[in-house]
Amino acid sequence: MAIVNVHLILGGTVSMICPARVVEAGADGLLLWIAPGTPVWRAELPPGTHLRDLPPDGSYPLRASRWRRGGALILQPAGAGHAVWWTFTEEQEFRGWYVNLESRRREGADVHVTDQELDITVTPDRIWEWKDEESFAAKTGHPVYWTAAEAAAIRAEGVRVTALVESSSYPFDGTWCDFRPAASWTLPELPALPLGPVTAPSGVLVLGKAGRIGHRPAGSPPWSERAVAAAVAGGGHLHDGDPAEPATWGYEAVAVRAAADRPLAVRAWTAPSPFDGEPVISSLEVSLGLPWDHAAHGPGPFPLGDLPVDRGGMVLGDARALDGVEVPDGGAVAGPAGVVEVGGCRVLGLRWGPGDHSMRHRGERAYGRVYPVTLEERTGEAVLRWAIPPYGTPHPAEDED
Repeated sequence: MAIVNVHLILGGTVSMICPARVVEAGADGLLLWIAPGTPVWRAELPPGTHLRDLPPDGSYPLRASRWRRGGALILQPAGAGHAVWWTFTEEQEFRGWYVNLESRRREGADVHVTDQELDITVTPDRIWEWKDEESFAAKTGHPVYWTAAEAAAIRAEGVRVTALVESSSYPFDGTWCDFRPAASWTLPELPALPLGPVTAPSGVLVLGKAGRIGHRPAGSPPWSERAVAAAVAGGGHLHDGDPAEPATWGYEAVAVRAAADRPLAVRAWTAPSPFDGEPVISSLEVSLGLPWDHAAHGPGPFPLGDLPVDRGGMVLGDARALDGVEVPDGGAVAGPAGVVEVGGCRVLGLRWGPGDHSMRHRGERAYGRVYPVTLEERTGEAVLRWAIPPYGTPHPAEDED
């Protein structure tokens, strides 16, 4: 049975990404199940705060977490400005309904839910009341949220739902109140983590080490020029050292063509580090915004080269913008995933955490710890993919300092 990833958003800020099992899907909408203990990405907020009470221009990192409540069955009616939640205890006893007033946008396996603050709680005996009226009113008129006219439409949507409650009409007629998930349903995996987007106005995207990014042998052209040349040739590997052999401790990167006129989405899949249990990127995908070129790359995947993981971080962004990135020797990019503006471009810095002591995360080409970067096709579009095997037992050569 299919899984969709529900992105919960308030004021432009993602508060959670939660995988949900599709119970029913059709022209009328989706019916989803979130099981207790489901792995989620959750925004890390200042202690004791709720996203509704924080300024809308804040940026909060997403951390791996778990669904902390009992299970929830969620009806997302097609075209409606609300969802209905059946909430259950961990023992699967029905607790009541929750009506979330929201707008939704579906993109493949992702459902982006923009919360509209005003909600309705409904008890099992169908006594209802508004929730968060004060904060809804306080946000009305703010440019990030909704206008007065939009607020009136949101409340009117809620009034229509309360009429269904009062008449005991579906979905408040007792349907699904005795829902039991199948015993064979396992918890879904933690979904991909959106990291970007980045931009490449030059039409060339580069993924490379942060360490020694400012180093260039005397008389050699800027890295951006070498990146453009590699991309024009179909994409490839640029590095210090001999043309056929990257320098063990030098700079290196891969470069590919990318759409110049739009943001490029970046997603990461993670695996826990055995050193501190924190998620570490195990594969990275960048949507390049270009159709797959069968003539140049065949069916794919098309190899671009291999890269070590630089413990000081990796940098992903426009070829020309990367000439302006400054990372001091021995320093690290901000992270674990931070977007900065460089030369008018969105550049993403990827930093592996200080708890990760693996030699393979120190740019150790000398130890053979390099991982393939490929061009691949996804539903007719080209993506850049970098695969780093999840951790098993640490290699005997890895130190522990």
